[in-house]
Amino acid sequence: MTTLELRPLSTGEILDGSLTILRRHFGLLFGLAVICQGVPTALDAYLEVAGGPEQHVGLALLSRLIGFFGSLLVSGGTVGVVSEVYLGRQPRLGDALRLALDKMGVVFGAGLLAGIVTALATLALVIPGIIVFCGYSVVVQAAVLEQPPSAGSALGRSWELTKGFKGKALGLWAVAVAILVAVFIAVGVATEAAAAVVSALEVPALVVISAFSLISYPLIGCIFTLFYYDLRVRKEGFDLDMLSRSLA
Repeated sequence: MTTLELRPLSTGEILDGSLTILRRHFGLLFGLAVICQGVPTALDAYLEVAGGPEQHVGLALLSRLIGFFGSLLVSGGTVGVVSEVYLGRQPRLGDALRLALDKMGVVFGAGLLAGIVTALATLALVIPGIIVFCGYSVVVQAAVLEQPPSAGSALGRSWELTKGFKGKALGLWAVAVAILVAVFIAVGVATEAAAAVVSALEVPALVVISAFSLISYPLIGCIFTLFYYDLRVRKEGFDLDMLSRSLA
């Protein structure tokens, strides 16, 4: 898919469009990931060479907390980037960050609540947990673009939009994870091989792997923002005028 149009998209078109956006705006999206997730990623890399999380429990917990906030910021900012691309405008890093920060309250509440409900459903049975996880796959997009009055409203909106399309959400997750795992394995094998030959490259190899991990956040954000728009077009006749008003 060479251009983005507000129309129903197949799973393949969503993935193709996400990779196209990532390629065309790589610097912006990678910069967004570095700003939002750079600190926890660096902490995780330090823990890896300092004996593992078990030796630094407090630091590991801090990394998880900052990482949770950062992942929500990346997701919110990516929604802004994809939306600007749909409108035919040049996305800007500052605008994406402002949008994410402006919506951080409801996004944080919705993300936390979605995680708790999904965890409880998974504890009950694995299959219900997967269904709930897929049902909340566009909760950040709903929280950023629709100004819900509460976190619970954002969850309900995501559940409503994904009704009848949870299988498609699961397919998108499966393919996205497969792509990321394949990339990480390839990069990991190459960097570890280099480190095995030259021991001085061990730390640089870890840095390279950590840098590659950052791009997973905007990729997932792109995929499910396109999925969100796909659902709204199918169910509500969503158009560019409505999108422009949502961003405003």
